[in-house]
Amino acid sequence: MTKVSRRMRNLVVAISLGIFAISLGVALSVGHLGILPARELRKLAQNILINTYNPWNQTLTSYSLNAVSAIIWDYRGIDTVFETMVLFAAVVGVSLLFRDVHKEKVKNRVMPFTIKISTQLIVLVTIVIALSLAVHGHLTPGGGFQAGAVIATAIALSIIVFSLDVLHRIGLSTKFLLGIRLVSLLLILFTALLPLFTLLITNTWAYIMQNQVKTDSQFSMPNMFLNTPLAGSIFLFNLFEFAAVATAFSYVLILFVMYREKRHAIDKLKEDIN
Repeated sequence: MTKVSRRMRNLVVAISLGIFAISLGVALSVGHLGILPARELRKLAQNILINTYNPWNQTLTSYSLNAVSAIIWDYRGIDTVFETMVLFAAVVGVSLLFRDVHKEKVKNRVMPFTIKISTQLIVLVTIVIALSLAVHGHLTPGGGFQAGAVIATAIALSIIVFSLDVLHRIGLSTKFLLGIRLVSLLLILFTALLPLFTLLITNTWAYIMQNQVKTDSQFSMPNMFLNTPLAGSIFLFNLFEFAAVATAFSYVLILFVMYREKRHAIDKLKEDIN
């Protein structure tokens, strides 16, 4: 494929996506996508919003000011654990498909000094934002998944400017990323099963993924840190999910880039032979 045809293809794709986005926005605004959600909250949603942070009802509250995090990791936490396992299975599948790419060597990329310095600053700010999203995920909009996706964008930017060689030199190899992801998943499972371990040790009734006290169980994760709500297990789940998602997306991204560079080298070799 020539450069002109590649540019035309990218232009067509960009225009098509723009038209689709505009059409979808118009359809949503005029209500032509079928039955839209009601404007009034359902009873279930009302109860969740009332009790997400409700220290006066300790058996139903999660001590999380972020209702989304409370729903994801407390009220329907088991679903989220399985969704995390699905992402892990997808990473394993990608690893099997690109198992021959791990040994490929990459070359450093030469970029202007100003671009490298500005990229380092952007990556640093991105990492700080990601950490804030993960740590404050139970207080403000954000969470572990969002923070992990933000870290992946920093990795992508670093690959574009510095190449994979720089990531390998600082230790961000595919093997290291897989190891961190596996440890993160084990920590998520451990946190989910911690109430059962307490049941076995203290003979006190508890439930899987239990966060705060219930009417028939006094088990509770820490809910306050000084004067700040900690949200118990939600805080831990956000941290571990942050590490799991960040390493998963970064791992897949690195494999794709390595595969692309390998294919580019093969195509260039074929052109030289011909």
